[in-house]
Amino acid sequence: MELKLNEVELVLGKDGLQSLAKQLAPLIAPLIEEKKDWKKLEETRSDLFAGKSGSWIRLNIFDAFPEVQIENNKPGAWVKGVHGKGKVTKIYLPYARPWMHEHHDEIDWTAKEVR
Repeated sequence: MELKLNEVELVLGKDGLQSLAKQLAPLIAPLIEEKKDWKKLEETRSDLFAGKSGSWIRLNIFDAFPEVQIENNKPGAWVKGVHGKGKVTKIYLPYARPWMHEHHDEIDWTAKEVR
């Protein structure tokens, strides 16, 4: 069933339409949030990096493959703020996901955490 916005307004009135929008906003917000291109490292650890710690990811991915670091001025780089003090590490997901799929077998997923 397809309803046009002006038809809904005719049925509900302006106040009813605003009430409906307020009820739908919390349901739609998570869908919009998922579309973000940039995410913090902490937000992507479980999904993109198999739950590895931030220090493991920095050593075994970001340092092992410096071409992924935006600060190194390489085309297709997808992470920034890897070693910045006081800076949040951010991942550009549209580039990170394909790169991770392509290089999955080159990453030593069994490497131990260095403390």
